[in-house]
Amino acid sequence: MKTLVRRTTLTAGALATCAGVILATSPGACAATVWTLNYNATATTTIAKMGKSVTTTGTSTTDVTLETRTLTSSLTLAPVTTSAVDLGSLPLAYATVAVEPTAKATGTIDDNQVIHITQYAYLHITRLTGPAKLVNLVGANCRTATPVKMDLSGKMQGLFDPTKLSGTFTIPQFSGCGAFGILNSVVSSKMSGPGNTVALTLTPR
Repeated sequence: MKTLVRRTTLTAGALATCAGVILATSPGACAATVWTLNYNATATTTIAKMGKSVTTTGTSTTDVTLETRTLTSSLTLAPVTTSAVDLGSLPLAYATVAVEPTAKATGTIDDNQVIHITQYAYLHITRLTGPAKLVNLVGANCRTATPVKMDLSGKMQGLFDPTKLSGTFTIPQFSGCGAFGILNSVVSSKMSGPGNTVALTLTPR
């Protein structure tokens, strides 16, 4: 994130802004200093059970509060379609998956210039097809029964350099897949579980 600024720069900027407010008004009148930063995003996710990696792109907007060294971030990623996967009774299937955040991600920048951020999001399978890719086998509500928790971290670099964050996460069981949820257990058996990874690169724009 363009939170890729040195700690001294963050602190100096906050103090300078605060001092200006105090001189212009009165002590105690210092408001929080917030920087809004925009990025292009590239995310690569590896699903452990499937042994497959998928990459998608999108955008991110981050608000950094200088005095508290905290941040909130909104991330929008394009849905991604996997290559052929084995779903047992359906040996060749293609799944289109969307990441749907429940709210903005929240995080901090610690004294070692490391960003720690947490995002909660549903994984929504919007389309699941056989080899011909003609019929969608799942309904509109095939998603993880609970949100995925993604804890990401990465070292800050220069102001205009990309930020690289990474982490691991567990995929919960799926629900709402197909008529009467008939594909819940099939999808869950192939995707749900621990040890999944995500690598996120945020490039200033």
